[in-house]
Amino acid sequence: MPSYYYRVLDKEGEVQTGVMEASDVAGASAELYRRGTVPLEISLGKKTLAMRLNEPVTIFSRPGQREVFAFLRDLSRLLRAGLAIDDSFKLLFDMQEKELFLRVLEDMREKLRRGEGLASAMAEHKDVFPVQVVASVHAGELSGTLPETLESLASSMEKALSFKDRLRSAMIYPAILMMMVAGTFVLVMTFVLPQFAPLFEGNEDKLPAVTRFVMSMAGGFRDYLWLVMLVVAGLLGGGLWVKFDVKAKAAVLRRASKLPVLKDWLLTPDVIRFVRTLGVCSKSGIALDKAIAMAIESVNMPHIGEDLSQVRVMVRRGDLLSVALKSLGWFSPLALQFTRVGEQSGNLGHMLEEAAIIMVQDFEARLEKALEILSPVLTLVMGGIVALLLGSVLLGIMSINDVAF
Repeated sequence: MPSYYYRVLDKEGEVQTGVMEASDVAGASAELYRRGTVPLEISLGKKTLAMRLNEPVTIFSRPGQREVFAFLRDLSRLLRAGLAIDDSFKLLFDMQEKELFLRVLEDMREKLRRGEGLASAMAEHKDVFPVQVVASVHAGELSGTLPETLESLASSMEKALSFKDRLRSAMIYPAILMMMVAGTFVLVMTFVLPQFAPLFEGNEDKLPAVTRFVMSMAGGFRDYLWLVMLVVAGLLGGGLWVKFDVKAKAAVLRRASKLPVLKDWLLTPDVIRFVRTLGVCSKSGIALDKAIAMAIESVNMPHIGEDLSQVRVMVRRGDLLSVALKSLGWFSPLALQFTRVGEQSGNLGHMLEEAAIIMVQDFEARLEKALEILSPVLTLVMGGIVALLLGSVLLGIMSINDVAF
């Protein structure tokens, strides 16, 4: 069903905004009235200006993975302690600091009171709860093991957050080095080398080739510094445009993912998301066609989603999932092998989850190793640039002294 964004007056007379799925505008309006709210505006597929103006202005109120992790962990503990889910939500309200996440929980609680399941309530907020979380909760509700499922999800998210923290910490030193390399290069080329230019006047033909090259480059850099700054500004502007323009971002990612150096680093995270989500959905008893559709929603790169949509078409025609995935040409061999085993054993969901775990461990290990190599490489690059620039000047001074002698 299509998504409708709405702006309503709640029971306290405050303006609230949100998104819901409905068959048409009349159905959306009727549902909003049933919730005890008065619809002010309903829009199909996108937010209006009035809706955006009613949203909180600070980006820091947007819920992130840490808020979702804390919610899943605390809800699991409360349910395991024997509290009803409505009472658990009531306690969780007092623990929330971010207004947007509090609104999400209030909307979910209202749906639960109307008899909807927790997974169904989460599915209305796809920007907060990933599709694999919704699928896992759905599986937990079907099997009667919701508290255990929530605990497992929280544990997985905690590991992922821990790895992101380690990754962020590991990136600090390389980032500082890169800024130092760029700053040192600009400083030497703009202020240091031009100070030596008068010393070499009249003896240009006697200077070493490396000194002539560096000095001419410094002169050009100084004379056209405005052009360099304009190019840098253009690159930054182009980067922001690509980031926020969906079509441009999709085109850039498609081309970048074809480069041998970047292909594995770009494709692997989306393959992991797809395999993990498909495994969770299959394990919960969801039909394979719908499970593939849900797994496609978990990928980030649009062209990957388009390719996987062709896999869904092939499976609908009767092809095996492993055969359809192999036809892509870029899918993980490990995941393909586990998919074949899962199809043969009738335990596809479990095998896909195992494949996702192995792929995550391998990717994290390779990423940490690459970061360990990056720091010394950047240090050597920085030292090499400084040595080249200043060494060329020293060679030039020594050559002039030899000529004078």
